Parts: sequence; C-alpha cells; structure tokens
Amino acid sequence: MRILAVDDDPFIRDMLRHILDSWGLATLATAESAERAILMITREETPFDCLLIDMRMLGVSGEELCSWVRTLPEYADTPIFMVTALSDKSDIDAAFLAGASDYISKPISQTDIISRLNQVHRRCNSSKARLTIEEQTLAADRFDFNKPKRLGGISREIDIDSMENYIIKASKLDAEHIQVFSFVIKNAAKLHEMCSEKTFINILQITGMMISRCLSGHQFFISNAGYGAFVGVLDSSSILENFWGELEARVHAKLSDIKIPTPSGGSIGVVPYMSQPQALNMWSGRHAADILYRTIGDAESRCGSLSLSKSK
Repeated sequence: MRILAVDDDPFIRDMLRHILDSWGLATLATAESAERAILMITREETPFDCLLIDMRMLGVSGEELCSWVRTLPEYADTPIFMVTALSDKSDIDAAFLAGASDYISKPISQTDIISRLNQVHRRCNSSKARLTIEEQTLAADRFDFNKPKRLGGISREIDIDSMENYIIKASKLDAEHIQVFSFVIKNAAKLHEMCSEKTFINILQITGMMISRCLSGHQFFISNAGYGAFVGVLDSSSILENFWGELEARVHAKLSDIKIPTPSGGSIGVVPYMSQPQALNMWSGRHAADILYRTIGDAESRCGSLSLSKSK
C-alpha cells in the first residue's frame, strides 16, 4: 500500500515515517507542501492508496489540496485523512466539505492512525482494489440501485462513509443542536425499473439538489444512501419553529413538475418522504452512525402517508 503524507512540519513527517516503518504494511512518500504534493500526484503513474493531509499549511491549504485531489477521477474514492490540531466543529465541517474521508486529531496517536490504516489496507486487498484503473473507472460508472453513490452537482454532498465518520466525530462534540434526517423517494424501485440508468441517476441528482436548495442558508451535509434514499445532518440552532414541517412540502413543490411516463400511459411523480429528525445528542461514538439508518427506516415507513407537516 502506498501512502502520501503532506505536512509542512518535518517532525510530523518523521513521526509518520517511524509509525509506518514499524507497521510494515505500507510505503510512505512525503511532501512538505501542497504544491509539492500536487507535483508528486500528477507525476505518479499509479495513484496513491491513501493520503494524509495537514489541514493548515502555508500557501495552499490542506482543504484546498483535498478539494483538488477529489476532482481527479482516479482519486474519487481514495481515503483522505485530514490531520490537524484543530478540533472545533467548524474545522471538522471544513475538512469533510473539502472531501476528507475522516479527521485525525493532533497529537497523533500511533494506535489511532494504525487502526485507520488497517481499514484502508483491508480495502486495498479487496477485489475492487485489485482492478486496473480502467476497470475501476468502468465499475464506478455502473449504477447499483442498492449501493450509495456520490452523485455530484449537489451542494454540500459527501459520500455515505464520510457521513458516518462525520456523525461519529460530531457526536463527541457539543451535539445539542445537530439533527439527523432522511428522505426516501416513494416508488424508487419502480422508477429504477422503468427508467434508463442515466434517467434514474438524473432523478437522484435532481432530488438531492432540491433537498440541498431547501436547506440553503443552514449548516448541513447530505449523502445518497442507496435504495432511493438520502440522509442528512443539520445544525438546527438557527432554524425556525416550523422548519421541519415545511421542509418536506418545499421539496415536494420543487419536484412537482417532474413526471416519469409509465408503460401503461400514465406517469409517476418524484415524491421523497422525510423522516422525523433525530437529535444526535442522544447517541455517541459508533452508535451515533446507527441513527442514519433508523431515520431511513422512518422515512420508508412514511412513504405514501400524509406529509410530515400534516401528520403531527
């Protein structure tokens, strides 16, 4: 496994080399700046398997580097860990918004970083990781209804693994105002069966975009969860009293003109139903990620029922 560590502190680079040498399952390349890392990444014929990026560096920041790396097709799913002494929620938000897979706090714990890298190593040994770059690209282009997919074009979208990691991190901070919610498209499986792959992906993208637009002005993240579902997390400290009840109706209104023709000559609308929001402060650690799937179940059970604003 090949890892690139980017940090302007030579002590951190040396410490990472010592940790990885003792681990013995990876080769480490280092860069002292984001600019140097960009040169190394563009010159490498084989992509790195994992990146460790210091969030705060002189010149181009770690966030900017991470965002640039995510524009490269061969790095769309590469594990990227932000490594930083910053630990405020705003810093965690910035890391995940830039495309980070997870967040490692300084001072670096050898046990913590080896645990994360063991997960990456297992992934690299999976059948997908052994594919050629061309085969990986083709596999990424194939759409599986059941699997989460980063759709693109959706404001503040992160992938589902990053969403789980974000919730775990946020649950350890002041999570009083953080709420988790889901939307599930009614008849999603039927729409998927009726439509071409491209059309169904467009339906998901438009749905995600409309949910995101209705959340504009708030601090949130959203992820596609597969099965026609979206999960989200939102800082509710500044929302109005009727926000949640009105959110579902606003999303419905934005999607009301979309009609998918059926073989019988009729049509099916794109109607996502929302779960009841769940407060994150009731959960912590790994258990916090379970709340995502609880809200999906709630939204699924509501498909076809009254709108959330009318069911209270």
